[in-house]
Amino acid sequence: MAATEAPSNEHVYKVPLKVFVDRNENKVVFAEARKEFVDVLFSFLALPLGTIARLVAKESNIPAVKVGSLSSLYESVSHLEEEHLWTQACKEMLLHPRTSMESYCQLLKLNIDDTAPTKYFLCEDLGCSRKTNGSLLSIFKNQRCSCGKLMNRIVSPEISTLEKGFVKESATFIICDDLSVLPNVLVTIMNLLQKLGVKDMNGIEEQTVDISKREVVDLLKLSLISKNPLTDFVLEKKPRVDDFNPINQSWVERGDESSDEGRKIVVRALVRKSNEKIVFADADEDFADLLFSFMTLPLGGVLHMLEGKSSLSCIDKLYKSISELSPDRYLRSQRVKEELANPKCAPLFTISDQILPIGEDILPVYYCNTFIYGKERHVVLATSTRPRIYGYDMNARLEIFDPKSCIGDSRSDKGFVKGPSTFVVTDDLFVTPMSSISAVSCLKRSQVPLSDLEERVISVGVKEGLAILKASLTSTSALTEGLLHFTKVIELEI
Repeated sequence: MAATEAPSNEHVYKVPLKVFVDRNENKVVFAEARKEFVDVLFSFLALPLGTIARLVAKESNIPAVKVGSLSSLYESVSHLEEEHLWTQACKEMLLHPRTSMESYCQLLKLNIDDTAPTKYFLCEDLGCSRKTNGSLLSIFKNQRCSCGKLMNRIVSPEISTLEKGFVKESATFIICDDLSVLPNVLVTIMNLLQKLGVKDMNGIEEQTVDISKREVVDLLKLSLISKNPLTDFVLEKKPRVDDFNPINQSWVERGDESSDEGRKIVVRALVRKSNEKIVFADADEDFADLLFSFMTLPLGGVLHMLEGKSSLSCIDKLYKSISELSPDRYLRSQRVKEELANPKCAPLFTISDQILPIGEDILPVYYCNTFIYGKERHVVLATSTRPRIYGYDMNARLEIFDPKSCIGDSRSDKGFVKGPSTFVVTDDLFVTPMSSISAVSCLKRSQVPLSDLEERVISVGVKEGLAILKASLTSTSALTEGLLHFTKVIELEI
């Protein structure tokens, strides 16, 4: 979905952040923050990976950055011809994925998610329900209704509830250099100063930094590439890229095969024998669907699946903070804590037969209520039927239209990618439709002698899928890092 235009005054809105700098060590000791800034940090966990890849590829006060293999995966989606996807909406969903926590983020003063809010559309012919034995509701404009007409009549819910962020209005917090969020109490400050080995309190200098949306994008970038994002941000240092260990051993050990039951996806990888690196792989549309679905996964949901160990050290610290903050004193509710700790995909943004253990948020059951006010007819969405009084003349229950469906289906057993088809996937997850040209181009670019290549077959299930996902966050060799432990050598047939 195309990005929304922010109100003209939003770009000048700034949030003050009180920062304490150790001038002797030339680093930030900690910052003191109120609700507005902490809400922004926690909103990072609600962002889908596709949104993150898009935001960090833009210029802000620091140059654009790349996130592991996610950036090239996102780029490959942007270059993919729509003829390889089931619908035009599929590409829109991957390039501008929505967050399931939209209601928490829309009112944030420094909301950096430029994805358009969810809107609802009915068929242009309100009477089509009487012809087709049912009414459809779409979250994308101009989908094709089961009656054949376009769904372009915008309709609003009767009650649209927007939450006021994640933390309580009066709470204040300590933000560590690694983005850990702690309660603002004396013992926390004392323990932190002792842990950091601060000896000369006279060297601690207080300053205030004004944070705008542009600076929030800076912080998002730095949280992905630096061990000390606050220091690098406040003191304008060149980001120090972490020496990441992209694979946690718990995801690469074979262990008990019975613990990874379920559907498997077959991938054929060409591996360079001399250095054990995957040059590229080819697989059917279900593997392309799995990789493309990474774009729709919320960062916090990824952390949940990886048990808080993504190898993005500062994001891991931020995520851990959620579990350690009391919902009674600091977070707005226990529900907020649970949703931040395990955000789901937005409704209808998952693929069929998703092998990764990620949930999907569900839209409420909506009814189409039309009524006459004066001489005009109005249409609203309601979560219950209305009695036929006060001018109401219809109470039709609506079926949700699947945007991955070609025409008029309330449910689809499809993913994003049209099949049957085959795709070439490079080590950094650039996905292209298989052709002799693409295969030869990959071999030419690799500059690997054919005698140094061997084919290996991998069955990708939950364990392997999580390994690729984790590697994609930090490595430009996501296939090698994620799959090589699971490969099986076969002879190449000439």
